[in-house]
Amino acid sequence: MNIFKYLFLIPFLAISQLAMTEEGHDTLFVPSVRLGVDVSGFARHLIEPESITGEITLDVEWRKSHFFVVEGGLMEVDVEKETHVYQADGYFMRIGPDFNILERNPDSPNDVLLVSLRYGYGKLEHEAPFIMLPSPYWGGRETAIPPETYQAHWLEAGIGLKTEIWRNLFLGWSLRGRLMLSDTSSPAMDPYLISGFGKSDNNTSLSLQYQIMYRLPLQ
Repeated sequence: MNIFKYLFLIPFLAISQLAMTEEGHDTLFVPSVRLGVDVSGFARHLIEPESITGEITLDVEWRKSHFFVVEGGLMEVDVEKETHVYQADGYFMRIGPDFNILERNPDSPNDVLLVSLRYGYGKLEHEAPFIMLPSPYWGGRETAIPPETYQAHWLEAGIGLKTEIWRNLFLGWSLRGRLMLSDTSSPAMDPYLISGFGKSDNNTSLSLQYQIMYRLPLQ
């Protein structure tokens, strides 16, 4: 059994445990909204300068330890080599619940250990305006692939932590496994990166995300 199977089992086991331990512990709960930005895309840009991703996130704790989460962002890829040029622009969104499995501590009541489930959707336009096909007999021949639209749907499961470092200011991380459900791959060209998912050479991917968030209590 690989790590992706474990990640998809964790939320269901944790939710069962949460349901058994939740009753009678609501005294520290305050409904809230958290807004934040994922900084892992900017860090990844330092390693892979040909791609950059910007992502924002919003979660609403509408019930103790139950969060409704929306994530969305933009992606841009620009690869320039001697043999080819590839360009892509896309957007993505993810939606789903988070469940806190950490008992509330009076000294740090807003710290949470989360298990997550997400549905993800990504769309991009990509093209290869220049491709050089080498030939040992006739020399190089130039060709191109015109703009194409690509779409993908996937599921995610994972675990993460958010801790309050100052009044209503949080740092967090999450480890996610992703499983592709369907896409619109064409025989001409697969995308270099799928917006919101990762590399397109596999139906699964693993990501580590880092977030900075600000919490707005609703009462």
